[in-house]
This record gives sequence, structure tokens and C-alpha cells, in this order.
Amino acid sequence: MYRKLIYSTAIILVLSMTGRGWSKASNPEPPDGAIHEDTWAALSWQPGPAADSFDIYIGVNYNDVKNGTGGTFQGNQVSPYFVVGFPGYPYPNGLVPGTTYYWRVDEIDAQHPDNPSVGDVWSFKLPPSTAHDPEPADGAELVETNVVLSWQPGFGAKLHTVYFGDNFAEVSNAAGGPPQGTTTYNPGPLELGKTYYWRVDEFDVRETYKGDVWSFTVGTEGPPSGGEEGIIYVDAANGNDHNNGSTPQTAFATIHKGIDAAANGGVIMVYPGLYLEEVNFSGKALTVQGVAVSPDGVPVLWNPGDFAVSFYSGEGPDSVLKNFIIKDSFMGVFIADSSPTISNLTIAGNKYGIEAYAGSEPDISNTILWDNSDGDLFGCRARYSCIERSSEGEGNISDDPLFADADNGDYHIRSERGRYWPRFDVWVLDKATSPCVDAGDPAADVANEPMPNGDRINIGAYGGTIEASLSPGIQPSAPSEKASNPDPADGAQVEQVRVTLSWTAGLNAVSHDVYLGTDKDAVADADASDTSGIYRGRKAAASYMPPETLSGWHTMTYYWRIDEIDSDGNVVTGDVWTFSISGPPPKGRACFTGETGVWVDGTLVSISSVTVRASIGRIDAAAAKSLSISLPYLGKVEELQEHQGTFTCYDVLLKNGNRISVAENHYFLTQSGQWLSVQNLEAGTKLQTATSSIDIVSVTKRPTPYVGKVYNLKVEGSDRYLVGKDAVIVRDY
Repeated sequence: MYRKLIYSTAIILVLSMTGRGWSKASNPEPPDGAIHEDTWAALSWQPGPAADSFDIYIGVNYNDVKNGTGGTFQGNQVSPYFVVGFPGYPYPNGLVPGTTYYWRVDEIDAQHPDNPSVGDVWSFKLPPSTAHDPEPADGAELVETNVVLSWQPGFGAKLHTVYFGDNFAEVSNAAGGPPQGTTTYNPGPLELGKTYYWRVDEFDVRETYKGDVWSFTVGTEGPPSGGEEGIIYVDAANGNDHNNGSTPQTAFATIHKGIDAAANGGVIMVYPGLYLEEVNFSGKALTVQGVAVSPDGVPVLWNPGDFAVSFYSGEGPDSVLKNFIIKDSFMGVFIADSSPTISNLTIAGNKYGIEAYAGSEPDISNTILWDNSDGDLFGCRARYSCIERSSEGEGNISDDPLFADADNGDYHIRSERGRYWPRFDVWVLDKATSPCVDAGDPAADVANEPMPNGDRINIGAYGGTIEASLSPGIQPSAPSEKASNPDPADGAQVEQVRVTLSWTAGLNAVSHDVYLGTDKDAVADADASDTSGIYRGRKAAASYMPPETLSGWHTMTYYWRIDEIDSDGNVVTGDVWTFSISGPPPKGRACFTGETGVWVDGTLVSISSVTVRASIGRIDAAAAKSLSISLPYLGKVEELQEHQGTFTCYDVLLKNGNRISVAENHYFLTQSGQWLSVQNLEAGTKLQTATSSIDIVSVTKRPTPYVGKVYNLKVEGSDRYLVGKDAVIVRDY
């Protein structure tokens, strides 16, 4: 609260000095981020001084509400009061437990109706119907032998039934236990080194909601203060806050847990992932550094409606933050009465960039501040940085940083000599070079940047990392070589009907002519004048995805060739490669991690707890009426497959913030009606759900394999089931 008070006081002082008042709606009710325990809500707010009426937006997708899209506009009114969850109002069937609702109020001045004062996006959340937030947390280690279990009750729950034991299947399949009124459970003395499982079913007088199976392991060894040389590791995708953080394999899941565990002088290495939290240094002298791991990039901080990073406990120059992307937050970095060191950040798409108060003197360098709607720097200065609104200060520039694809989350900067393209895990050549290449602090270390690096660090989150864009330098004059290392490999048989072709570019190749067809001789003989469709054009990237669906309903062989073109226009003809596609899109194999939710018997449960003969989808009409979506009945579960081993794992992040974890391979139904494997999904692809569709934000391959059990379902009379909160459609095994 101290930082909020400082910030509010500072802004009020500034506004009073300029003769301005609050210019937008404020003081929302329910408060921003509140837990709301009712199926309807009366929304209200404090109007700004010039407001004559209000445009109201509300929905379940943050970006839709922020952008006023997706049917979130609810109309204009003069009253600062709005009801949801009643007949005749938005969500007439009631608000849905487990759902986060976002809302925004734009204020309209009658004298300037075409220039509304755009409001902040606020949110409130209904608790889920199932028990949640277990303590100890699911997967916890080093739990005490006399632990008392507790949980947060499901929405409207009156009674709770606890099942506890050391056998997963027995706990998952248990039924008919005695209910209790309290949300704690004492299992009695437990055995050291043993793993226990527990489940809580919730009863709201009308229906019982089966809970997930949670686990913990009993132990006595306390977590160390850090690994080798005081290093602590954080990994949002693979970590767990009940690990000890001393190695990449035992990483924490959140940055704040790493900071809590670290001692002064320590280093916190943060692996790629999306971190939905506020990073608060808590007065400690630490280095919190993002780690670049291909193809996942550097970590991203995202805290809508709040501060992504805060320094307000007297931090000094030994408190260091570097190599992060900060986006879509209320404020990138807030500083009060502190002077930290900040370098190599990309702060883009926020409301405010960096603001400093109360005598703060931060050292800010090598940082990009771009597309922050209400300002980049306030109360502080930067050096050797790219600042959209000002180039004042030592070494600063205000030129467009030339992000590769900011709209889709790629904040690498362009380079004519070479820029990493995470989507295909390749390096590509751009037609222009970002002014941020080789423009950072001349004294900064460039040891980790690939050659050629110009012996000077790049500005931005990737500066000083293995994914720093290359210096233009002087191109060698040797002729280009043939393209090599085709993917799919020459002669391969592939399972997808949407195939991305990629290759290693020949030396000095600046572009690539692509040829693809079913006639080997025609592909071998074609040139750029071909009009039959074999010639697919000249591409800048060393990859190509055919726009059409390749025939795969019977065996079909394709041939392709890549010719390399250097800067002088010389063409080096490539070899003809081949691959085959056969049969319909295969079903998935060895696919979902145990915590993945699937819809059975009208309830979202973990796939590891699904029982044979359970019904996929929702068949109970009364229960269906209580949901905002009506899920189709798809069939009975015929078999739950379990596989133990080591698997490549992918995390599919959806537009509403939900995530699906996929081990090895699986096929998803897209809105276009195609089945695509997880390896062929990409940002912007719309996945088909039971009732609509949802966009993918990113598909991230985990840097370390997943070790443990993975699961799949066989459905009787169907080839699909429904995964995740959004009821995404996938194939059975």
C-alpha cells in the first residue's frame, strides 16, 4: 500500500500544479482484482469532472475489453451504475463461477463527444465451483509430518468431502466419504519421504463438484538460500514454488519466491515464460536477470492494471534488473526513494513506462521504451536508450526500434546481417537494420552476443544475450552455397497435412526461391518464370508454409527445391528434396500432463483423475443451465491411457490467459476445420472450442523435458474430447 500511496499522492500533486483534475472514471466497485462471491454484480465508479455520459464495456477477455472488440460494448448511459448477471442485463443467466470478468468505462464530454476519456480496464473474479488453492500446494515437497491441510472453498460450497491416502487411483476414484463443514483437514502423523494424495469434493446443496487430486511429499530438509555462487533459478513453465530453486531442474515458478529465498548479493536467473506478477525487490541487493533460451526468447512481465516492477524500499545501485520484456501493464517500472540499476529492458505497450519519485536516481541504460500510451519516463533519465518521445540524454535515440513482430510478441530487433526468428528457430536476414543494433552503452559487456556484434551491446531486452541481432558489418564476397538441412528431411514421411518447409540458408544468401510440386522432373526444371504453380516465389525467410492443405487422405509424395540468391543477384540452384504424406491426420499420442483439465460428467477435472465410463461433455440439463456455455455430449470414456517417461513438452497460451500443456504430440481442431499438431500451431491460430473459438497467443517448447506420467483418453463412438476451461476440441488417442 505504501507504493500506491506514494504514486497517488505524486499524481495528485502533479495534476494540482497543472490545474487539471482526474480525467477518467476511478474508484471501481467491485474494486479492481476483487473476488466476487455472487452470480450478479452492481458495478459503480467515481465519474471524472467532465463526464456527461459513459460508454460501458464488459467481457471475459482482457484484450477485447481493452480494444472495445468482441461484442464487449454494452451501450451508453448517464448513470455511473451498471448491473450484470440479471435477466434484461448482460449475462442474463448469471455470472459463471471460476470466470474473470473485465470491464471499462469511457467518459463522454458532451462538448467533445468524439474524444472520449478512455478508462482503465478493471476486473473481478468469481471463485470456481471446485475446491482450489490447496495448502500445501499441489506438488509441494519438504512438507512437515504434522501438516494440516486447507483449501479455498468452491463457489457457494456448504459441505466438503475429503479423500486422503498414498495411492493416487484410490483417492481419485473414492466416493461416499463423510462431509464436513470446515475447510481444513488433519490427516494425522505422516511418514517422512512419502508422497500423499488428497481430493476435496464440494457440495453447494444442489450439486457435488468433484475436485482435482493434489499431492505433496513429506520431508524435513529446508530449502537452501541459493545454488552455486548464490544463484537461484526461476522457471514459469517448469518450476514449482515448493522446489528449492538451487538448480534449473528445481527452479521456483515465480520471481517473488526467488526474491524471498535469495540473500543480499545473490543472482536470480529467470527463464523464459509469462510472469503474471509484480516483481518487488523488497529492499534486497540482488541481480534479477532474464535468460534467453531459444526458441522461447527472454521472460515477459505482464501485470495488467498494476505495476510490473517496483522499487520502493530504499534499493540502491546493487539492485539490478536486466533482460526482460515488460508489456501491457499499467506501469512498467515504479521507483520511490530508491536508485536501482536497470538495463536491457524492452518496455512496450504499457500505460506508463518508468516513473520515479521521492529523490530516486535510477541508472537506466540500454532500454527500449516504445508505444507506452501515457508516457515513457517521468522523474528520471536514461542513457544509451531508445525512447519514443525524447532523444535527450547521453547516447539516446528516438527512432523506430524496428521490432520484428511486436503485434505477435516478437520484440527481436531487425538486422540485415541476421536476426533470430523464434517461430521457426532460425536466423533470417531483414531488409533494414534497427537503430538499436550496436547502440548501447560502449562500456557494457557484449560477451554473450553472437558474432559479428560490433563489439558494442544492442539496446533492448535481447542485448547482451545469445539472441542479440547481428551487426551489419562487411559482407564477405564469397559466392552463395546451396541450401541444406531440409525439414522435413529428404525422404521423410510426415503426419501433418499442414507442413512448414525450412532449411539452412547457403552462405551469403539474402533470399530464397521456393519450388514445390508432385512432379519431380517439373520441380527440377522449373525456374522463376514458371506459371504452373510450382514456383512459390522469392522469400526472405529460410522457411515456407504452403497456403493450401497438402493432400494426405491417401499417400502423396511431394518434391521441393530451394534456390539461393546472394546480394548481387547470383542464383545457386538447389537439390530436389522429397517428403510423403499418408493417411488422414493421425490421432494424438502420449499427450497431456496430469493437471490438464478435461470436461467429463459436466465438470472440468484433471485428466489423470478421469474414470472409465465417465461422460465426455455435459449431459445433465439442469447443470448445463447453470453454465454460460452448453457443452455437447460426445460419448463415454472407454480407456484412460497412462505413459511414464521423458517427453518433449509444449505450453499453448490462449488469448484469455488460459494455458494447455501438451507432452510429445497432439492434434487440435482449428476454426478452419483442420486438425493441426501442437508443433504446427502458432500465434493467431484460432482453436475450435465446443461453442466458439479462441486465439492462440503463443506455443512455447519447454527448454527441459517433462519427466513423469502423461495421459490420453479413448472415447467410445467419437474421435474427440474437450480440454481446458475453454473446452478446446482435441482428438482421442
